[in-house]
Amino acid sequence: MTSIIIAAIYVIIVIVVCLRVIYDTRSTTKTIAYLLVCIFLPIGGILFYLIFGINFWKLKLYDKKSAEGKKMLDKLEKEWGIPADKSLRKDEAELGDNDELAAMLVKELHTPLTSGNKVKVLVNGEEKFPEVLKALEEAQHHIHIEYYIYENDDVGKQIENILIAKAKEGVQVRFIYDDFGSPSIDKKVEARLKEAGVEIYPFQKVLFYLLANRLNYRNHRKIIVIDGQTAFTGGINVSGKYVNNKPGGLYWRDTHLRIDGPGVFYLQYLFFTDWNFCCAKKMKPSEEHFACSKKQIENTLLQVVASGPDADQPSVLFSILQAINLAKKEILITTPYFIPGDSILDALKIAALRGLSVKLLVPGISDSKLVNAASKS
Repeated sequence: MTSIIIAAIYVIIVIVVCLRVIYDTRSTTKTIAYLLVCIFLPIGGILFYLIFGINFWKLKLYDKKSAEGKKMLDKLEKEWGIPADKSLRKDEAELGDNDELAAMLVKELHTPLTSGNKVKVLVNGEEKFPEVLKALEEAQHHIHIEYYIYENDDVGKQIENILIAKAKEGVQVRFIYDDFGSPSIDKKVEARLKEAGVEIYPFQKVLFYLLANRLNYRNHRKIIVIDGQTAFTGGINVSGKYVNNKPGGLYWRDTHLRIDGPGVFYLQYLFFTDWNFCCAKKMKPSEEHFACSKKQIENTLLQVVASGPDADQPSVLFSILQAINLAKKEILITTPYFIPGDSILDALKIAALRGLSVKLLVPGISDSKLVNAASKS
């Protein structure tokens, strides 16, 4: 009788866990895999799913971050920003064929559209770092810097020296680095920066006992905001590898942007939400932080699209899919890491079948052998 009761309880537990798998897991492949593990591996399968399949810590923490971020964005747009829908109506004619993509980002994904920007494309580290160093040296009120990879090499030391000098001048300097991506920021580097007055915090400190929970939730953003008016973002981390000045060395090709004007608004907002998420000392926005919002520099339209574990929707993925679906002549893609999901692959196949020119450019030699092998597969 006892064994029957235990078996019945176990069956109920399996059913409950399987329902949780179906409800929580978005990927069909993952759902099937977890269901098979839970059903055919007694006890062990359920424990595996509960440990690795559900991140209770992530759900609780990022739900809070998302709610606080929405509240802050609404307040910022009312006080210092241009409401996104108003800008969309004003620039509808100039958007032309891009109006559907812009409208989706504004109305459904809440990504503001801004006009009056000046945007400069920076090719490789040779163009990025001199531009960044000059802009940092000209900072008067604040410097906000956030990076996934920050290496303590010649380039990193140049930026560090400027941050220290500006902090000593009285400029507010705040620095977020990813604890997994920037292992060279050790206690000595932190001590030098803190001693000068720089506020520096790691994003998601990786500790062994929390490794399974935190390792996959990293901050891959590369953002610099200066005086609320100038910003840098793109694909280039802080590392001398991106500067191609060594004869015979591998050529690193990547792109970055310098933005001046209202488009800085959203990058500043992203920095604020990340800072208040990972730092003990919360930051309150001021008019100086969003000096860009009313200043028209040139005439470039700009939308900044952000994604992450705190986002309700995969905004970057959806924007790429919408752009592919709206394409009329050609689709040109260049990426260092090409491991697309089924949705991107299907969209590209359909585009090719309807007669569009689809061209994909990937590295011949990647900085990751594992990623390169996955891309080629």
